[in-house]
Amino acid sequence: MKKRRYASGQLGLTLVSESFGTYLAFFYLERLGLSAALYALARTVYALWDAVNDPLFGHLSDRTKTPWGRRRPWLLLGVPLFLLAYLLVFWVPDWARSPAVLPYYFALAILLYETLATVVWTNHGALFPEMFRGLRERAEAAALKRGAELLGLILGIALAPMVYARVGFFGMALLFAGLALLAFLYFFPGIRADPRAGSGLGLWASFRLVLANRAFWVVALVGLLFEFGRMALQTAIPFYAKHALGLEEGATTFLFAAVFLAALPSALLWGRLAGAWGGKRAWRLAHLLMGLSALLLFLPQGLPAALLAGALVGAGFAGVRVTGEVVMAKVIDLDVERTETRREGAYYSLVGLLGRAAGALVGLAFALLTPLFGYVSGENPGPNPEAAFRFLVAVVPGTAILLAYALTALFPHEVKE
Repeated sequence: MKKRRYASGQLGLTLVSESFGTYLAFFYLERLGLSAALYALARTVYALWDAVNDPLFGHLSDRTKTPWGRRRPWLLLGVPLFLLAYLLVFWVPDWARSPAVLPYYFALAILLYETLATVVWTNHGALFPEMFRGLRERAEAAALKRGAELLGLILGIALAPMVYARVGFFGMALLFAGLALLAFLYFFPGIRADPRAGSGLGLWASFRLVLANRAFWVVALVGLLFEFGRMALQTAIPFYAKHALGLEEGATTFLFAAVFLAALPSALLWGRLAGAWGGKRAWRLAHLLMGLSALLLFLPQGLPAALLAGALVGAGFAGVRVTGEVVMAKVIDLDVERTETRREGAYYSLVGLLGRAAGALVGLAFALLTPLFGYVSGENPGPNPEAAFRFLVAVVPGTAILLAYALTALFPHEVKE
């Protein structure tokens, strides 16, 4: 029961966060006419603020002591505000749509969203090694968690074009926020945490120990490269469908569906593979599969070939998600043995920091489309938008994830029962 409830929290997080991350650029650049350069600038400010608040909230969560545990108060307060901030991103009033005001509204809206997303993501992630112990239990819990995540991706990304084509982007946000709220309401009673657990270390002492951990750095840098590749690919797919494959907006659903419908059954298989082979070996294989598959997206000239490449990407994606959870929990267990203090919040906040820094790299990748290919915005796509978005959907993520695969060889521990 606790595994299903925990996975339900992941469903709520994914539904909101991935629809935000995937369609934010398309909504503001293609629909509202924000320039790619201003979009990149705002995402850079977003990443700088993230660099401050991720470690701060992780540390505060670790040091929280209440009769209900460390994470529960943060989640009960943070989730409603997180959902409200998500709605504000896609509710852009008429007065804020002018070229003079829109960049400021965009920047403030995503900064508010990011702050509250940090609170929820950090505390939900930190619960995993607290609630589940042992390789097999964690592999099973990770498979359920990532299965729920994939369901959220199907709803929040694959079906989103069909939704916003009918009810607009704000209507989409209202629907997804409501569904996420239901998922969180199922999750809350399943929170299990030891109210006596905590870290007595100060902010600098806590993070100094984390940053001295070589295994953590490998996991964090692999995660940064993977998140950059994943976010670039997901963000580029609506543009790729329109400019490279010549599809209608609603047809984007089929591309995302190929990725996530292939990923959904794969998550359970990767969970078993991690238990049988060991987490590290399965983790490496998953990165290799996804990186090579992403490069294949450069080739299709029509929807059928793109669907096949997308399905291979989905199988690799599921593997990285499931096995990465197991590897990260191992890093934290070894840290507890070494320091005799639990600091899951510090670890997950720093991983989240580097993961969200990937958003700034995606913004930079969009900014490079102007000097490389002449793309400025949906109103001024330049002379060769097809080449621009084949590059962004395949070359950028494929290269990043294969670099992540190379780094996984440096992880110093085996991950076995």
